[in-house]
Amino acid sequence: MRSLAALVGLLALAAVAPGAAAAAGSAEPKLDVPPAKLRASLHCQSAVQNAKRTPILLVTGTGVDGHEAWPLGLQASLTLAHRPSCYLDFPEHTTGDIQVAAEYLVHAIRATARRAGRSIAIYGVSQGGLLPRWALTYWPSLRPLVSDVVAVAGTQHGTTVSKALFAACGSSCRVVAAVWQQNAGSNFQRALARYPDETPGNTGWTTVRTLTDEIVRPTGGRHPTSALQGAANLVIQRVCPGRIVGHVGSAIDSVSYAALIDAVNHPGPAEARRISRGVCGHPCPPGLDEATTAAGTAALSSIALSRTLLGADGVELLSSEPPVRRYALKR
Repeated sequence: MRSLAALVGLLALAAVAPGAAAAAGSAEPKLDVPPAKLRASLHCQSAVQNAKRTPILLVTGTGVDGHEAWPLGLQASLTLAHRPSCYLDFPEHTTGDIQVAAEYLVHAIRATARRAGRSIAIYGVSQGGLLPRWALTYWPSLRPLVSDVVAVAGTQHGTTVSKALFAACGSSCRVVAAVWQQNAGSNFQRALARYPDETPGNTGWTTVRTLTDEIVRPTGGRHPTSALQGAANLVIQRVCPGRIVGHVGSAIDSVSYAALIDAVNHPGPAEARRISRGVCGHPCPPGLDEATTAAGTAALSSIALSRTLLGADGVELLSSEPPVRRYALKR
């Protein structure tokens, strides 16, 4: 017998099915990306079809492709736990306009939920933690399709680290679109801040952050940039005191993984009190080798930095932030 969450997901799928209630999303932004590109970006395991358990949609951060981040990392742990999953390969190695990337995520949520026949969970890191909030804010018909969002080291309110970068290079700054948009105080961030609900819908929202994050800051104080009002805001070091894990490493940390599993196993967001302190003895999720994972994390960090700051692999560097889409300026 399907769970209540699965039944809710089925009802939501019926509402967005072609011809069922087309007017429901008529006021939402239309997707400008060609359908063929949207379809080609999504990669799902076969077990997602008519899934018996909540599928996980994995969303990567700036400068990294999904196929580089997930199959030998968190997706392998999820497979070991019999959790079906999908991931996305965003254009421009996830460095381009976040508003375009959001269209890929909107399609992926719809397609994954339709394929599974039930609601899904989203696990995103950095920009991948911010993207679900943008998507569920401006496409409210998605909200019943997403049971949980677990956002790790998300740039929810921008990062102050980029301010130092821009101060150093001044008017000669050239970085990728997504860096401009994830800067604290950017036009993109101000537009999203105009929407008062930081955790839209009945979705269970969980954030996870590390106090030793070198990229997304501030990590503490009254307003940590990764925390969301209305979410369960978990800190890795409060579960495992003294743990040192950086920005990219937080995506594959055992506490982050445990938060995801806890969230999908219970109604509502994850709760730190339910996470076994046994995770503190193992920095990686189940099935992953510590040394191999650390080497892979370091390699991904290097790749991401070379793309976002140096324009490696054909990435476009811009001298200013892309304009905010009209639909985000209406409120």
